[in-house]
Order: sequence, then structure tokens, then C-alpha cells
Amino acid sequence: AAPPPGGSWVHEQTLEGHTNGVMSLALSRSRRLLFSGSNDSTVCAWSLATGAKIAQLGGFLGAVSSMSWHLVSGSLATGTEAGVVTLWDTSALESAAAGVGSPDEGAGAELFRQVHSLTVVEPSETGSAARVEVVCLTPSADGTALLCGLDDGNVALLS
Repeated sequence: AAPPPGGSWVHEQTLEGHTNGVMSLALSRSRRLLFSGSNDSTVCAWSLATGAKIAQLGGFLGAVSSMSWHLVSGSLATGTEAGVVTLWDTSALESAAAGVGSPDEGAGAELFRQVHSLTVVEPSETGSAARVEVVCLTPSADGTALLCGLDDGNVALLS
């Protein structure tokens, strides 16, 4: 709930489930789910109605440092410390959050479907290519591309 005009924020709930710091958050377009990315190399999906963790996806190379939405495809985009940007179909999670089937406690990767993945590399001074951490993601204005803020000071356009 929004704070009252002139009022202050109130800590209403804590979602527990990661084993290390939370680095990124993304609210689903339906506003039923919250996705959190962590230094523990996982993404958790949370029901905002109940606060329950409904799925956890692991196996990322390094921390999940950024998340956003690829607007045209409706896919969740994750960016990692290892420079990998991945698009995920989260429609099974949306169905579960809407009450159309309910996942088993501790359900995971089967509720996320990988759509596309790309490793962001930048040329180095020696001429070789190096992976670069993706520190932030945002969709382009028309929703067809993703802009990636990189830890080397550059911005990459993925389309």
C-alpha cells in the first residue's frame, strides 16, 4: 500500500529464500509476481498475494545482477555477473499465480522456459574479447530491444 500523504513507509513483509544478497527485482506485468535475482546465482518467483516463494531457478554463472522485461516478447530478462543476458518465458508462473494449477512447494526450473540467451562481450585492448558484467537492464522505448549497462562503463544495445 502507498504511504499516506505526508506519512512514512511501513515495513509490511519480508520475503525470505535467498542465501545471499538480493541484487535485482522485477515486478511481473500482471503485478501478481515479484522476481528477485541474487548473489547466490538464483532467481526466485514470489506470489505477491501470499508472500510465498513459488519457484526458484538456479544454475546461473555468477550473481543475477539485473532484471527487466523485454516488452515485445513479454519475457523476463536476466543479466549476470558473467555477462549473460537470458530471456525467460514466465507464463507457467503467471498461471500458477492466477490460481490456474498450483506448483508444488520448492518447484523450480520447470516453471521457467528459456527463450534466448546471449553473452555480452567487449573487445579488450589486446584484441581479445572479454565478458562484461551486466549491471542494469532496461527496455528500449519501442520494447523491441534491451539496453544493458555494463561494468566497464559501456552500454550495449541488444536487439
